[in-house]
Amino acid sequence: LLQAIGIGTITIKGKEGELVGVKGVLHVPGLAANLLSCSQLAKQGYICTFTEGGCTVRKGEAVVMEAKLDKGLYLVPACVPNCYKGHMVCSEEATCSTRWRQVETVSPELLHLRMGHAGKQQLLECVKKGELKGVEVKEGAGQQRKCPDCTSGKLPRTSFPISSDHASTPLELVHTDVCGPMQTPDQERGSRYFVTFLDDFSRLSWVILVKTKDEVAKVFKRWIRYVERESGAKVKVLRSDRGGEYLGKELQIFLEEKGISHQLSVPYTPQQNGAAERLNRTLTDLARTILAHAELDNTWWGAAVQYANWVKNRMGSKGLGGKSPYSLWTGKVPNVSMARVWGCMAQYKVPDQQRRKLDPKAQWGIFLGVSERSKAWVLWSVADQRVMESRDVIFHEGLNYKGWKERGASHSGTSIQDPHTASIFEGAWEDPGDEGEEQQEEPEPADSNHEESRETDSTPQPATQADAHDDQPEQHVPSTPSRSSWQELLDQQLSKTPRTPMKRVTWEEKLRRLEEGEATPLRRSARISQPPERFTPGHIARMHDHLVSDLDDCMLADMHGHEYALDVCLMGQVHEPRSVHEALNRPEWVESMHEELESHKVNGSFELVDPAVVPPGLEVLRCQWVWKYKHNPDGTVERPKSRLVVMGNMQKLGVHYEEVYSPVGKHATLRGMLGISAALKLDIHHMDVKTAFLHGDLEEELYMRQPPGFDDGSNRVCRLKRSIYGLKQAPRQWYLKFDEALMDFGFERSECDPALYHFVRDEERISLFLYVDDLLLLCSSKVLLDRVKDFLSSRLRMKDLGEVKYYLGMQIERDESGILIHQERYILNMLQSFGLSEANPVRTPLPTGFDVHAYEDEPLLRDELVKLYQSIMGSLMYACTTTQPQIAFAVSQLSKVASCPKMFHLQAAKRVLRYLKGGVKSGIFFQTQPQYQVQLVGFSDADYAGDSASRKSHSRYVFCLNGAAISWQSKRQPVVAVSTTESEYISLCQCIQEGVWLRRLFGEFGHAHAGGVPVFVDNQSAIALAQNACLHGRTKHMQVRWHFIREMVAAGEVILQWCPTNRQAADILTNSLPFERHGVCMTLLGMQPHDDRVPAADAGVLVLLSLADSMLWVAPTHEQGGVV
Repeated sequence: LLQAIGIGTITIKGKEGELVGVKGVLHVPGLAANLLSCSQLAKQGYICTFTEGGCTVRKGEAVVMEAKLDKGLYLVPACVPNCYKGHMVCSEEATCSTRWRQVETVSPELLHLRMGHAGKQQLLECVKKGELKGVEVKEGAGQQRKCPDCTSGKLPRTSFPISSDHASTPLELVHTDVCGPMQTPDQERGSRYFVTFLDDFSRLSWVILVKTKDEVAKVFKRWIRYVERESGAKVKVLRSDRGGEYLGKELQIFLEEKGISHQLSVPYTPQQNGAAERLNRTLTDLARTILAHAELDNTWWGAAVQYANWVKNRMGSKGLGGKSPYSLWTGKVPNVSMARVWGCMAQYKVPDQQRRKLDPKAQWGIFLGVSERSKAWVLWSVADQRVMESRDVIFHEGLNYKGWKERGASHSGTSIQDPHTASIFEGAWEDPGDEGEEQQEEPEPADSNHEESRETDSTPQPATQADAHDDQPEQHVPSTPSRSSWQELLDQQLSKTPRTPMKRVTWEEKLRRLEEGEATPLRRSARISQPPERFTPGHIARMHDHLVSDLDDCMLADMHGHEYALDVCLMGQVHEPRSVHEALNRPEWVESMHEELESHKVNGSFELVDPAVVPPGLEVLRCQWVWKYKHNPDGTVERPKSRLVVMGNMQKLGVHYEEVYSPVGKHATLRGMLGISAALKLDIHHMDVKTAFLHGDLEEELYMRQPPGFDDGSNRVCRLKRSIYGLKQAPRQWYLKFDEALMDFGFERSECDPALYHFVRDEERISLFLYVDDLLLLCSSKVLLDRVKDFLSSRLRMKDLGEVKYYLGMQIERDESGILIHQERYILNMLQSFGLSEANPVRTPLPTGFDVHAYEDEPLLRDELVKLYQSIMGSLMYACTTTQPQIAFAVSQLSKVASCPKMFHLQAAKRVLRYLKGGVKSGIFFQTQPQYQVQLVGFSDADYAGDSASRKSHSRYVFCLNGAAISWQSKRQPVVAVSTTESEYISLCQCIQEGVWLRRLFGEFGHAHAGGVPVFVDNQSAIALAQNACLHGRTKHMQVRWHFIREMVAAGEVILQWCPTNRQAADILTNSLPFERHGVCMTLLGMQPHDDRVPAADAGVLVLLSLADSMLWVAPTHEQGGVV
């Protein structure tokens, strides 16, 4: 259900600039686009004429809007005053939608409030000269009202003489000072001081909150590493006062090592450090002012100072020739479209994963600033009492916390402290000097009309994902009354138009209708729509039902139009560009593409040459852009990423490429490394190679067209000098480059896994695992680990991610007891994608006795449901091969019918998803070993004629390292076995092949297995056949290759042991088991059973007494606790 939170009237600027008034507009934050009902236009006297080529909207004889047909919808170029320019998307029966523009027109008063009460005239000059982008100031706004908060928060004084000696390059001279202590600790961190650093050249400043002055040395070290890496310059001179924090031994040694000159002011003369002192005063003045306007408690001083610094860095200065510190430092015009009135109330969207079905979709928060780490706003969550970041926010800039509380707005959570009036900044700074700084403008006297101006722009403003990632301002909508009043208005509006009740259609019912061919109440296009990856058919169908059943006729009730209208509404506000034209009109993607081209320039990937140099007959390859948002481990957007790729599908073998093979690491190797790390308490670190494929050298002569959107018009082409993404040989060339670098250091490539490398010197050992461009380092020596990291960083562009936390979709958690690998985030995303987030969990993946070939007479699924089934199976396959071996049998069975599934199979696949929901954090646990031992054990099992169609058997094996699964397989046998002995024997052969490989693999790790690898089988005949070369009528037909077992047993590579069927760990890979037996097998695999399954203590314990030939089974009993 999408909920409207306000109702009112808007105006749309039409074709000739005339205003089209639309009444009864609902504000629905859940919609990504603005929808306009054509029936409502008709009710207001407009005439909508739809033709095959377009649509016209008339008022009388005058044409006010025209539209063109695109993908079944009518797109109307239009703009909403004070909102966002774009296109309106209309379906003939449905509605229109307006996308948002990037420049917002605001009043001078609102811009003054958003920019932390900066000088109004100074702001207007910056906007006029183009030194601020993202906003425009209303023309003819009239006389500006005076701000009483500026009067109470700022008190200028006569300046000291200004120094004429200024730095000429960035970081040539840095001013620093400590401000504090404050009267109360900061709300978020408990800090009482803040440290400032000011670049004398650009006047860019940094603010860092600290609890004590002792932290200044550490803060300075971190800061200098950051700014020197960001700017490429070096700090030459540091100027400070003679505070003890700057004269300490730690800082002095650091300055001496870095070769930084330290200038000190004369005792009791802070004016000599006037730039830093003046900065402190500017920041505290602005912070005091915005605190006063927000009427917040003074414990919020930290956030206020940081926002004041954000504003100050983006304000133009006369001393800088009208430029801002930000523009001098970065060379870019600052974009302030994300600025809001500090301390105003806002509503942010609660992620679906963090709320239940009937919980509100939005919570209240207080705006504290703009995130420096990602394109999002920083808020204080009233409900959670913590600072958080969000991209989906609606701002109420005319409402502060005090006013919100007095209105009695409902919220879940405790209230924050009530404001009080004592100034936190009194006495916080010493007498400032004005060295190098312009005088703050004189505040104007208070005006009694200011309260009126404070409410001028009090309308709520939706800020969506598109806002956060495009630096776009939010859209103005009609003012929102309190919850109770807007609900009454909504009820009144609904009562005006009779509603036809519509039955809610569940996803299961929709599947049944599609399968049985019933007519559905929703008109569908004949085209099979391809929704975005994050919105699968299940999700879109469910949201479509919500829209149809819960919205009134006057509010888009007849949204039965083209499915593309659903895409527009449901895709969400964040989407990657669909064309070069769109990308070039979105600043964040323009910047991202420039970064990609700069990477190619630095790397020397290609050069522009005359097309005449291209050899005759050699085709010039085309290229294209690929755009994708990169996400943090928690799912939030980190940054937009543009990638220039060659269209490798145009390459011809023998002309454009030869060899293409490039190895990637095996998951069994990866799990083995994690098991060794846990057992021996070794560090395992994660590194990532930036633009890995650009490092490879090309052996062929290749040419490429200029990048789309960046063609210089010279008709020249790009001669590739290095490998580039999209080339068929790019992965191989990258691997060869990386392999060469490791060999130069002294690594040796593994014989068992070509993506595994070892380096051994004396007692020091380090192992490196590579998966494309992600690598893990397992090391016993911190010194050696740092050496390898430094070497790799010197040869390649590396990113050190520290101790591994997240790798290849697996979450890795470590504590004193061991390492747990699981896929909670992946499973939750999978459930959400397939519309099963609210489904009830089940206790086993498949019901007992499941037969994939049942219901042979049932008709096949339609094409769209076949694709849904295949998507589910692909998602389950990855979970099965990484951390969820217990679903291997289910995935193996259901994959047999991936090309021709039926409703029976789709329901079974959904059952596997529901099973995973019951234990989203269930994974494999590698336990720390007291004796630091590494013990490998295998289990082999098979069914007999388990495939009811072909009557072939299925082989299953699993190997455990110290009781945790590291390698497993569930596979149909290639031949029909004539007996259970033969099926078990074939399965044992495949198991032993894996066991021999693992034994050698761990030998390379320096943990050679003493004796053979124990392999447990529950069939005595198969064991006897492997140990004795007997030949009789029931075995003489077996192929010679299966007798490889005998050679390995004779050589002592493996030791065959019998185990009872009820303790056969591989049984979970062979059959669909009852949940008690299923839980026992999970425990034997080192996994925690889901929910109420059998506890680990009841599963039985396997203890190795001798590595040669003996095993001890401890089978517990409830009476005696266990018997041998």
